[in-house]
Amino acid sequence: MQRSATSRLGQFLDQLLRPTVHRHMEYTTFLNGADFIRKLNEYTTDKEHRIRSTTIFASISISNFHAIVPHKTMLNVFKDFLNDCTIRPFIEDLHINKITHLTALFLYHNHFYYNHKIYRFAKGSPTSLSYTQTLANIYLYQWQKLFSRQTSIKNEFFGRCQNQLFFTWNETEDELRTLLNMVASQDPNVIFDFEIGRRIPFLDAVIDKYEGELATTIYHNPKRQKYTLPYAINNAKLAHSHWLRSALIRAVRYCTTVYEFDFERISLEVACLANGYSLEFVEKRVNHFYTFFDATSLRQSLDQNVYEKLRLRLFNFISEQKLTGKRNQESEKKNERVRLFYLNAFGSKRKFNTQLREILSNYLKRKESSSASSKPNEIKILSTAKYQYSLNALLSQQKPNHPLLKKTMTKK
Repeated sequence: MQRSATSRLGQFLDQLLRPTVHRHMEYTTFLNGADFIRKLNEYTTDKEHRIRSTTIFASISISNFHAIVPHKTMLNVFKDFLNDCTIRPFIEDLHINKITHLTALFLYHNHFYYNHKIYRFAKGSPTSLSYTQTLANIYLYQWQKLFSRQTSIKNEFFGRCQNQLFFTWNETEDELRTLLNMVASQDPNVIFDFEIGRRIPFLDAVIDKYEGELATTIYHNPKRQKYTLPYAINNAKLAHSHWLRSALIRAVRYCTTVYEFDFERISLEVACLANGYSLEFVEKRVNHFYTFFDATSLRQSLDQNVYEKLRLRLFNFISEQKLTGKRNQESEKKNERVRLFYLNAFGSKRKFNTQLREILSNYLKRKESSSASSKPNEIKILSTAKYQYSLNALLSQQKPNHPLLKKTMTKK
């Protein structure tokens, strides 16, 4: 699928449109749970925010996110979106009519093989293709206007992360249910469930109020087993080290009070210890976390003021990560950032990576010295080890062949 002409077309269109789509939807889109918590906290600092002791929280979960509407309806919405969000009828010198035709080509030519038959998608497209999500976001952005047109939504906190939508409500619960039923009747293509209340989970966070003030913490699904670590495919120690750091960062962003964060920190440490890691392993990584973000005093005293500064620092860290990601994408487009993968069965990865970079650097220097170019581009090389043995490699099966898949098109 990833090497087919349709997937390459989808990749091209996604790279072309995603910056425009992101820029147009940025203010009502949550990239992830951390971005949602950051924007919700920023909303509460606004003098016109409407979070009260009686405020109701509402979340909507869309079940048919990747296959919402037939292709014809999707193309009509897609065309309207491009006309609304572009001043000129061009995106990077490509006319929006041509972009629409290419999108139609992408949608109508997605096929898959199952049980000795070939099928074509009537709605949506493969979830493995990033353009599928971009198209779904475009349709749901237009669908969200059914909410934004309501006067009762004005000045409320409102946004969506993929198929999850969240907003605040300050009218009665009956009026909210009436609004949701109206939206469901006006566009029956979107199938959704909703949850409303003064304390609800959303994107692995619990949204609550304490004495009229916003209070958030991490949501723990009661159906999940406690003190388990994520499954690691390659180097488990390295993967769980990164996981612990990420989990601590998420705990700071999600937890409103320092005491809730400290409880989460203890739970994370217990999870590592219960799965065989030493106390030295845990202490080294937790201390590095506090040192890196300049909050070592929290190890001795749970000071809410110090914790607030740490939260602000980590919320700002999101913006820094976004800028770094954009710079890396630009470098990859200019071929200034290269990723190399190699199989590793034994030996020191650090030593191998060092020697690999030295060999490649010396080669590039010799090539640049013999080149006529006076100003060579700097190239950053990232080398990552892949492990040969995994359950996926052992248990996966080759896709079955079919005579239709081997036929080539002949010109008449």
